[in-house]
Amino acid sequence: MTSIRIKKTDKLAQAFGQDLARGVFKPGTALPTEAELCERYGVSRNVMREVIQTLSAKRLIDAQPYRGLYVMPRDQWNYLDADVLEWVLENGNDPTLIYSLLEVRSALEPLISRWAAQRATASDLAVMEEALNAMKANTENRTVFMEADIRLHRAIALASHNVVIQQLSDAISALQRAIFDHTYLDEEKHLVITIKEHSDLFDAIRLKDPVEAETQSLDMIERTASRARVKLDSAESV
Repeated sequence: MTSIRIKKTDKLAQAFGQDLARGVFKPGTALPTEAELCERYGVSRNVMREVIQTLSAKRLIDAQPYRGLYVMPRDQWNYLDADVLEWVLENGNDPTLIYSLLEVRSALEPLISRWAAQRATASDLAVMEEALNAMKANTENRTVFMEADIRLHRAIALASHNVVIQQLSDAISALQRAIFDHTYLDEEKHLVITIKEHSDLFDAIRLKDPVEAETQSLDMIERTASRARVKLDSAESV
C-alpha cells in the first residue's frame, strides 16, 4: 500500500507541477480548493496533501494555514530544484532563465575548478577520470554522454572540499542537466571540442594548476553560452 501511494504521490507531483509550469494555474492566483483539486486529479485528500507539501517545498505553492492555496510568483520558484527546472524548460525555451543559469555557472564553476586544482585527492581525480573516459566512449549516446559530463562536473565540485559547494553539488548538477539540451550540438566537430575542453580542464586540475583550471572552466562556460545563444536565436527565428 505504501509503495502504491508513493507512486501516486510522485505521479501527481509531476502532473500538478507541469500544470503550474504551463500556466494552467496562473502565478499569484488562488488555486481551487483541496476537494476540487482531488476531483480534478482523481486522488484522495491524503495524497493531495502530500503533493501540496512537496510543491510548497519547491516554492511553487503558498500553502499557509487558513489562507487557502496560492500559486507563488514565478520569480520565487526554486530554480535550484531539478524538477522545477525540468517542468519549466520542457514547455519551450525560456531565454531569461537559461541565461540566468549560465550566469550562475560562470560565477561559480571557475572558482570551484580553481579550488579543485588546489585540493583534489587521488580519489577525486580517479572519479573525474572515469567520468571523462565515459564521455569519450559514449559520443554517440547522448544520454550517457550527458550523465558522464554532469558526473565529471559534480566530481570537480566535490573535489573543492568546500562543505557549502559540496552541499550545492546536486543543485549545480540540476543546472547543468536543465540547460544541456539548449547547449548540446549533435555534431562531430562540437563533440571533439567538448571532449578536448573537458580533458584540458581535467589536466589542469590533475597538474594542480589553479590558474589554468579556472581559465579552462571559464572558457568552457563562455563557449557553452555561445552555443546557447545560437540555438535560442535559431528557435526564435523559426
